[in-house]
Amino acid sequence: MRLSDLKPEYWQYVSETEQHAVIKKDDANGIMFLCPECTRRKLNGEKIHVHSILCWNPSVPQTILPIPGRWNILGDNFEDLTLQNGSSSVALTGACNAHFCIKNGEIIFC
Repeated sequence: MRLSDLKPEYWQYVSETEQHAVIKKDDANGIMFLCPECTRRKLNGEKIHVHSILCWNPSVPQTILPIPGRWNILGDNFEDLTLQNGSSSVALTGACNAHFCIKNGEIIFC
C-alpha cells in the first residue's frame, strides 16, 4: 500500500487554535492521511469506518493533539515520504490498533 493511496494532505500548525491543510510541503509541519489499517480491512470486505491519522513533526508542541508521537517528515513529496523518529513506527492504541511505518512512500505494517 502506498501513502499516496490514502488521500494524504500536508498540514500546518499555526497556533493552539489553528491547524489546517496546506498545498506546499515547505509550508507544512505535519501530514494527515487515511488510516492504512482501516483501509486494508475495508478493502478486505469489513464494514468499517476509515478514520484519518495526523502526524506532526518535532516543531509542534506536545500540547497539540495527537500526542505523544512526533516524526521527522523526509522526502520531496508523498511518493517518497518517510516518517522517522526513534522507532519510526506509528502505533495507535484502542479502536483499530494500527501499527505501521512509512518509508519511501510505502506503508509497511508492523
